[in-house]
Amino acid sequence: MVDLAKYETLISDLGKLESQVEILKNKYADTVGRNKELEVSLNEIQQDKNILHQKISEMESELEETKLKSEEKTKLNSEEREEIKIKIRNLISRIDKHLSSD
Repeated sequence: MVDLAKYETLISDLGKLESQVEILKNKYADTVGRNKELEVSLNEIQQDKNILHQKISEMESELEETKLKSEEKTKLNSEEREEIKIKIRNLISRIDKHLSSD
């Protein structure tokens, strides 16, 4: 009878172990599935990040171009102002000559 009790205990323990193994197997399958979902999400996020970096680079380039154009316009405006000042001085000078000749 002792052997039968040991056998029943062994069978019971094996049943419990089998149950725990099944639980662990299910948890592992769930974890693998979740990891795959997270990998997909991570890939999407990395793609979004790369797109955003690309947009930032494009915007920085546009900003730099705009700054350069603005500086060029400012320089041209300064040069144009100087030219206008010279023309005005010349006109004033001519007017003065005409007035002094009378």
